[in-house]
Amino acid sequence: MFFTALLVATFFSVASAADFTAAENQFIQDLLSFRLSLRTSATSDGAIAAVQAYRTAHKELISTFSEEANLTCTNMLATAEYNCVYEKDMHSPKMEGILRPQYEKICDYRAKYNLTELNPWFIMTSADIINSMMQFLKRSDAISLGLQEKKDYAVVVEKNPQMSFALMLSGFWYYYAPGIGGGSKSKAKQFFSDALAYAANDYERYYGNINLSQIYFEEKNKNECERLLAEAEKILPATRYIAFIRNINALEYSLFDYNMNSTREKLDARLKGE
Repeated sequence: MFFTALLVATFFSVASAADFTAAENQFIQDLLSFRLSLRTSATSDGAIAAVQAYRTAHKELISTFSEEANLTCTNMLATAEYNCVYEKDMHSPKMEGILRPQYEKICDYRAKYNLTELNPWFIMTSADIINSMMQFLKRSDAISLGLQEKKDYAVVVEKNPQMSFALMLSGFWYYYAPGIGGGSKSKAKQFFSDALAYAANDYERYYGNINLSQIYFEEKNKNECERLLAEAEKILPATRYIAFIRNINALEYSLFDYNMNSTREKLDARLKGE
C-alpha cells in the first residue's frame, strides 16, 4: 500500500525513544493493512489460515529487523491469530499457545530497558498481547499487569498525543477497567473519539468508527451509531463483521457487551436461535 507524504510524516512523528528504520515502520503499516483485510475473510478458519500464511511469507524479512521491531511485528501477528481463534471459539485451547511464547519474549526484552527507551509501537503491541494473556495468569499477576498497562498507555499518549493506535487501546482500558480501579466510560469515549479524529490509515479509521459507534449505541443514540457503522462499511463494504455488529445491536447489546465472555455465551445462543 502506498501512503501520502503527509501520512508518512504523521506516522514517523510517533516514533520517539527507539526509532525504527523506514523499512520497519513501513512494514508495521503494511501489517495494519493486512490485519484489516482479515475482516473480508468469509470464515474465521479462512482468516486464521491467512495469518499463518502471511507469517510464513514474511518470516525472512522480519528476521532482518532489529530485535524490538521484530518483536513488534510478531506481536501484531500473534494478536491477529489470537483474535481470529477467539472469534471462532472463545474457549479454544489453542489461544494460550499463541500468546504465551510472545508474552515471555516481551517480558524478557522489557526487563532490559526503561519504558522511555522503548518504541511506542513496541509498547502498545506488547500491551495488546499482555492484555489478552491476563486470562491465563494468576489473578494477582493480572491485576499488577493491568495497572502497569494503564501507566504504559499514559506515557505513550503523553509523548504521542496523536497516535491513534495508542488512543484506541487506551479507550479499551478505560472502558473495561472497573471504576474503583480507574475505569471510566466517559474517558473511554473521549479516547475513542480522539482515536478516530487522528486516524491515519484505513485500519484506524475502520475500528475508530466501530468503537465510537458502540459508545453511541450504549448512549441510545442509534442514529449516530448507524452513521459511524456506515462510515466503517465504506472502508470494507459488505463484510460479515459489520453485519454481525448490527445483529448484536438489534438484540440491544453493544459489541463491548459481546466481548465480555459471560455475555457472549448468552448472545451466541440467541444468535443461533437456541
